[in-house]
Amino acid sequence: MDRFRKRLTYANLMSSIAVFLVLGGATAFAASHLGKNSVGSKQLKKNAVTAAKIKKNAVTGAKIGANAVTGDKVKDGSVTGADINLGTLGTVPSAASAASAASANTLAGRIPVSRFIGEGVQDIATIGPFTIKAECRIDEGGVDEGEFLLTTSVDGAAMDDNNGDEAVPFDVGTVAELFGQSTATGSPNIEVSPEPGLTAVAPDGTAILFQNETIGFNIAGHPGQCYFAGLIQKVG
Repeated sequence: MDRFRKRLTYANLMSSIAVFLVLGGATAFAASHLGKNSVGSKQLKKNAVTAAKIKKNAVTGAKIGANAVTGDKVKDGSVTGADINLGTLGTVPSAASAASAASANTLAGRIPVSRFIGEGVQDIATIGPFTIKAECRIDEGGVDEGEFLLTTSVDGAAMDDNNGDEAVPFDVGTVAELFGQSTATGSPNIEVSPEPGLTAVAPDGTAILFQNETIGFNIAGHPGQCYFAGLIQKVG
């Protein structure tokens, strides 16, 4: 120790301090003045870059790798219709089912009818120039009545309903009475026509058949209403 102290002079001490300051300053300088592109992924500590360190709008589509954003990364409810290119979508399952149902309902031109209506007249179906209507009358002198009617938008048509009117020619403004039924007011009832039903033909060859004409009254859950059903088919 005595030998060490004898050699520790003022000059040695000052030179040692100078070297320390030079090295420390160089390190500080290097840390605050890094060269361009000198810090790479190897220099970054794991988990060092957090969301708070990323500048707003700094990450663009070009910075995102292919398939990097999966369904798990997308917030529920964040993708709306405005964000979707509808042209890229096929037929969704529910729409496909609906399309199939619509096709089944109009298969071979057949249109099924099943409707509850209150007192009054409603259009049931229009095919070509022909419109089938349903009229419901409640408590007409203690009687509930229902009837199918037919109108046309062209002159010179022809129609025959085995349950009602026959008209040749069947012209605009004529209202043909088809199948009708009645029951005591408030009494539940339903009847299906025993006859083949309606045939109507327009001058251009458009023709319709109306079969299984059915009229009911005061069916459970529908007091004071008439029920109309049947099967309409376009045949020309």
